[in-house]
Amino acid sequence: MKFDDFLFTYLGEMGKYQKIQFLLVCLPTIVVSMHALSWTFASVDTPYRYSNPCSREYGQPGITCLYDRCKLPNNETCSEHIFDHSKVEYTAVQRWEITCDRSWIKATIQAAYYVGQMAGSMTFGVLGDRIGRKKVFFLAILIQITCAYLIAIAPYWWLYAIARAGTGFSHPGIFVIAVVIGMELVGPQYRKLASCITGLFFALGQVFLGIEAIYFTNYQILHVVIASPALLFLSYWWLVPESARWLVSQKRYKEADEVLQKAAKINGAVLPENWWEQLDDSSSSTSKDGAVARKLTGADLFKTPELRKRTLVVFFLWPVISMVYYGMAMKANVLGGDIYINFIFAAFVEIPALFIVYLLIDRIGRRYILAGGLFIAGACLLINWLMGDNVQLWMAITQMAFTKGSITGVYAAIYTYSPELFPTVIRNTAMGFCSTIARVGAIAASYISMWIAEQFGKVFMIIPFGIMAVSAAILTLIFLPETMGKPLPESIEEIEEGSSYRSSHEMQPLSKTTEENTETA
Repeated sequence: MKFDDFLFTYLGEMGKYQKIQFLLVCLPTIVVSMHALSWTFASVDTPYRYSNPCSREYGQPGITCLYDRCKLPNNETCSEHIFDHSKVEYTAVQRWEITCDRSWIKATIQAAYYVGQMAGSMTFGVLGDRIGRKKVFFLAILIQITCAYLIAIAPYWWLYAIARAGTGFSHPGIFVIAVVIGMELVGPQYRKLASCITGLFFALGQVFLGIEAIYFTNYQILHVVIASPALLFLSYWWLVPESARWLVSQKRYKEADEVLQKAAKINGAVLPENWWEQLDDSSSSTSKDGAVARKLTGADLFKTPELRKRTLVVFFLWPVISMVYYGMAMKANVLGGDIYINFIFAAFVEIPALFIVYLLIDRIGRRYILAGGLFIAGACLLINWLMGDNVQLWMAITQMAFTKGSITGVYAAIYTYSPELFPTVIRNTAMGFCSTIARVGAIAASYISMWIAEQFGKVFMIIPFGIMAVSAAILTLIFLPETMGKPLPESIEEIEEGSSYRSSHEMQPLSKTTEENTETA
């Protein structure tokens, strides 16, 4: 008996225990989401002028300063500025004079988060399989809390950036492990829903961040407010047990039995004694013909034509999707409107977008959802550019909502689609590369949205984002196959020989197959 069959036969696919544990592991993703985008408000753009006799009276009635914020008539430079505090009390930009020719620092600090996240993806994925999900989850929470409070008191921008990289490093250890724990708890028919609910908590974190940023306009206080709820998650060492599935994979059956007996008690079920003796041994590393299977590497993704084509397209999709998603979140007012209102509204839009994907992904297919979402996002961006700078507020918010909602749906869909494009023998390796290369897109989004767009205009953000999103949609339709309803490919040979197509025909009704054979005869 497989562990899945045993687990859901006795505990059910979504019992009371699963619901409680899934809720517990999802709650920290709210804080992860707030940390990921907190720099948007810690460095929010506020009006400033050079510190000279005119600008010291900046903002007072009857005072007009007729000069550029970054240029003096005699081309002199100035290291001190006067900031407008009418809406924002204190920002990191003001503290470290991240202005004019130092504005690259703003993008670099946000990019540091994604560099840390990239390192965390490579580290926690391995650790999660070696030392267990619970230890990795708790370790990531400790790292996040430590770095979050260091961010609030960091005296130098480079130390702030290092601490921010630390919170980024903890991101996969919390968010990805939460998804893994959740998927390992529930039955197959609830796994897509579990993935969407995790994304919902991430969206709620953005909503809470936008609301908190309105009321806490001192960036240091805002960081403390974001970090403090995570202290409650220290109790998870006692509340969240180790993954029973992982314990079984390590043949630590007594510990797995303790976890499952508690689950059975909560669900009102009874487990048989020595239940692990009924399980199949899935630890063999031999192939069907008895030979030891060759361990594949990333290079194998590029050695055969069909797999190489899929790999190249998917490796283009992931950074583009990441770039558009995080870019629009970091600069929510790029299409016009107020950054606070736009940010909150765009985050709310993610919630219905996730459920739309959940309802449609097994009806119209992964490829059409992915291509359609990318095309809508790209089209909205390009239409906004064609409309010029005088876009009405309601139109700007509508375009932002469609762009953010579409790219959110695409992000959710690609997590389902990508694993189905690669064979089992190299699927984990391929997804590891996808996660890593996606961070490249996020890093690019940091510099484009927080530096280039602010210095040279929104057109340098909207046009690249729009063109690349539409290009990704076209590539998806032309080069990638539909995987809905098809068995997962097991080997590279299956993909190259098109056996997935033949397998789908082998599952036709018997009567139809008989008729075809009769006609052939």
